Amino acid sequence: MKNNHPKRSICSIAICFGLCFLSFLSCQHPINKNNEINSTVENKHQGVHVFGFLNGSNIQPLIDHHFNWITLVPYGAQKDIDSPKMIYYRGDSLKMARRDSMWKSQIDFVHAQGFNVFLKPHLWLDAPSNGKWRSDIFPTNETNWKDWQASYREFILYYAQIAEKNQVELFCVGTELSRLAVEKNAFWKSLIQDVRKVYSGKITYAANWYNAYEKITFWEDLDYIGVQAYFPLVKNKTPSVKQLTKSWKNYLPDLIAIHKKYNRKILFTELGYKSTADAAIEPWEWIDHITQKNHTLSMQTQANCYQAFFNTFWNKNWFAGVHVWQWRSDYFPKEENKDLDFTPQGKPALKILKEIFK
Repeated sequence: MKNNHPKRSICSIAICFGLCFLSFLSCQHPINKNNEINSTVENKHQGVHVFGFLNGSNIQPLIDHHFNWITLVPYGAQKDIDSPKMIYYRGDSLKMARRDSMWKSQIDFVHAQGFNVFLKPHLWLDAPSNGKWRSDIFPTNETNWKDWQASYREFILYYAQIAEKNQVELFCVGTELSRLAVEKNAFWKSLIQDVRKVYSGKITYAANWYNAYEKITFWEDLDYIGVQAYFPLVKNKTPSVKQLTKSWKNYLPDLIAIHKKYNRKILFTELGYKSTADAAIEPWEWIDHITQKNHTLSMQTQANCYQAFFNTFWNKNWFAGVHVWQWRSDYFPKEENKDLDFTPQGKPALKILKEIFK
């Protein structure tokens, strides 16, 4: 999510290690009398980012709502956008062994429940400069660039090996590193080659929706064109499904063009909406404090946003599916007037997801 256009950040309190999960079996998809979808759609990713640990007591809602992918999100961290190295328990053999065991346990569990897994590393900035986020990461000189490449390569290959050892179905080589992805093409092509040497599954990159996915030139080396799909849709609060669906169509030409250019399906590696009246104006905006006075509760707006998305994309052959942001393993209902965050849990939006995904 993002704080100011076109920037994007998670909340001020770091989510150290998230879990999320994607695809299991291809299900036959909806004919929903209340929307525009009128054909059977198969083989879509029906995914969701799950934060927290899944177990036998909290997995059932994901099964009941027909998700088929779950995404695990390991975090690496660096101090600021020009910091040359990152931290992810590198060098601490005991901590790394414990993390390896944790990932194996989670992956084994969700596989046993019939889900496919998407391992999607993110970078966290510990002390970012004002207004900066991971999309702005860029070396200030050649020495920093050399050090950063080595550090990031080590980070990604570490998790690529975990993905291979645990038969993960989809791996992400990077998330929202916009300037690096656009300007350092040779680095990414080399990194992708190295990942393929240790990992035999499908690979993608999660590109920011703003001024990034359409400029990246290494899509031909990947299996999907991944997009973090926080496209702004309207300028008004409480939009209707009809208005939102019409707005989505403004983005179709560019998405179709990039699909045709590289002959790869589009995968929305992230899509989500707050349950606020302004959710479609700046969808990337994170709610740091759910009692913020400038946000008005509107679960219907969140539901309308999801319905418009499905109306626009779900029956397109070139569209591979979606990974919803976000689901919490420790979810419990909040006071209604404070439940402004992204999760669809306990909200009308979840009924739409269930109906489409069945």
